[in-house]
Amino acid sequence: MPRQRWVRAAGLVAIAYAALLALLHARPGLAGVVLWWVGPPLVGLAAAGVLVAALRDAWRASRRPTLEQLVGYAVLVVIVAALVTFRTYPSSYDARPSDVSFRLPLDGPVTVAWGGRTLSVNYHAQIPDQRWAYDLVVTENGSSFRGDGTRPEDYLVYGRLVLAPADGLAVAVRDGEPDAEIGRRQLRRAAGNHVILRVAPREFLFIAHLQRGSIRVEPGQRVRASDAIGKVGNSGNSSEPHVHVHLQDTPTHSFGEAIPMFFDGYRVDGRLIGRGMPSGGRHRRARFWNGAFTGQIVEQVRAP
Repeated sequence: MPRQRWVRAAGLVAIAYAALLALLHARPGLAGVVLWWVGPPLVGLAAAGVLVAALRDAWRASRRPTLEQLVGYAVLVVIVAALVTFRTYPSSYDARPSDVSFRLPLDGPVTVAWGGRTLSVNYHAQIPDQRWAYDLVVTENGSSFRGDGTRPEDYLVYGRLVLAPADGLAVAVRDGEPDAEIGRRQLRRAAGNHVILRVAPREFLFIAHLQRGSIRVEPGQRVRASDAIGKVGNSGNSSEPHVHVHLQDTPTHSFGEAIPMFFDGYRVDGRLIGRGMPSGGRHRRARFWNGAFTGQIVEQVRAP
């Protein structure tokens, strides 16, 4: 690639990168979901391709680079390195949380494995439709299981009754999926056995990873907060038995924008929280490492 051509190409890639950032942070809704998944890989590949071509040409020419070329190299390297900035999805609902009152989906003390606003406590923050999702488990002394943790039955939350977090209409139900092997990812049918409730106009609550044969609601059925939904299982893309809940603006898996959801009337560290967003955490940050948790332990104490 001739010198001037690759420098111009580097400039075009930089413009594309800046435009992508601007568009995403303008929060265009569902268009932003498409841009989030498609844009960064395309821009990154383009920057890497131009950089490889430029370095190859520089090697062949055996000449000292000009100032213009040095700037071009720096721009391309910065763009490739800056792809890590695409980590927390800039949702159009950032400042528009749901007005619905939600309760925790489990009674008794519940440990927040993942939950909250930042990627450090909630790996879902990078996924558009799960931006503010929660993964909830039960722990004793920080551990979520007894024994060696190789079977779903080893986990303290397994088989617990899952309750409807809010009033709603069941718009979709899936049952029949077996429990996944502990620690093994299941990308196909990732939600496993699940229930989707419409809790408000354009607000759909996903309750996932339920135990096969345990679901107690049917599509079209109206449920009230605290009604039994099913039991905790390990179906779908689940590293260990837990309840996954998130709120989004479409009933379609993997296509929609998450909406911030808050729980009402729960206790944490002896304090009553009228409305809040519990946060999660683990001793190790590895997403699929089981066992020891540092997330908040919360407990529902009154109906929302």
